[in-house]
Amino acid sequence: MRKVTETDLPGVGIRFDLQTDAGRCVGVVAHQTGRRDLVIYDERDVDRACESVQLTEDEGHTLGELLGGSPVLEHLDDAMHRLEDLVISWVTIAAGSSLAGLTLAEASLRARTGAGVVALVSEAGSIPIPGRDDRLEAGNTAVVVGVPSAVKAATRLLRRPAG
Repeated sequence: MRKVTETDLPGVGIRFDLQTDAGRCVGVVAHQTGRRDLVIYDERDVDRACESVQLTEDEGHTLGELLGGSPVLEHLDDAMHRLEDLVISWVTIAAGSSLAGLTLAEASLRARTGAGVVALVSEAGSIPIPGRDDRLEAGNTAVVVGVPSAVKAATRLLRRPAG
């Protein structure tokens, strides 16, 4: 089996890279949310991606099956399971979000999704461990913590248009 390098990306997921016999480097970024990015690196600079394709979790599994499936894909799933205890995501609050302008208490994000907001970041500064009266303002960033499914649900709410 080929050597695959694995790099933890805190707050994002795990990056896996494979050097081909032809000297090309390809990789997969397995996001904590389930999304996969298939990355082709520049031949002259292996730290620079020249092409990237975003795949849903299901699309990633389908592509893996099309490529013949392998223990590497099983390893990727095992690695993602290690991250299930805690996911941290930085989510920009959409201008049209149904939660924009609400306080944390009004948004009830933790009760609705199981994920909590542990910080709010804006151009004016940051609020570590925000209280129930702090507001989710459009354009600001909410630092969301929880299990992957909870963070994914919270991200959808923070980005979903009102209506």
